[in-house]
Amino acid sequence: MTNSRTDVASLTPDEASARAAAAVGYHHVHPDTYLVGREKVREYARASQFTDPIHFDLEAARAAGHADLVAPPMFVSIAGIVANRHLFEDGIIGYGASQLIQADESMVYHRPVVAGHELTCHVHVDNYRRVGGYDMVTLRNELYSQDDEHLATFSTTLIGGSPDDTPDFSKVAAKIVMHGIV
Repeated sequence: MTNSRTDVASLTPDEASARAAAAVGYHHVHPDTYLVGREKVREYARASQFTDPIHFDLEAARAAGHADLVAPPMFVSIAGIVANRHLFEDGIIGYGASQLIQADESMVYHRPVVAGHELTCHVHVDNYRRVGGYDMVTLRNELYSQDDEHLATFSTTLIGGSPDDTPDFSKVAAKIVMHGIV
């Protein structure tokens, strides 16, 4: 594998596609943990317009049966983005982050993520397919607490490449994401 963004940017479309296809089955445990802090939970809740007191008030969270403030949905995507970064920077999937758009995302929470959790992220490349001349790569992240509790699973499908080597992602969305929808 290469180890720089320049190498990824210089790949031909066929080389990028080949790397994306070869990455299926890849598994990596991100070496750094992500500490969920109370102020980060509050900031994210405020920015995302979540108003439930369990995101802001420790006593409200405890009264609801939680050990600490509860992170809003999608908060875990921050840890996932950090953990996935090496896939792009090290050329694992053949594309840099700026060469991709997100087609979809799904999340399953197994347990609430609360302030004080120290998250470990397992990164998986689950699927590759070529559709309409574009590469579609599905990534899965499994998040665990410092006590090895499985907290969340989330997957995202990313679209990259172009049949004419000049990506116009508005056309990609029309062809793949919204195909047949009027």
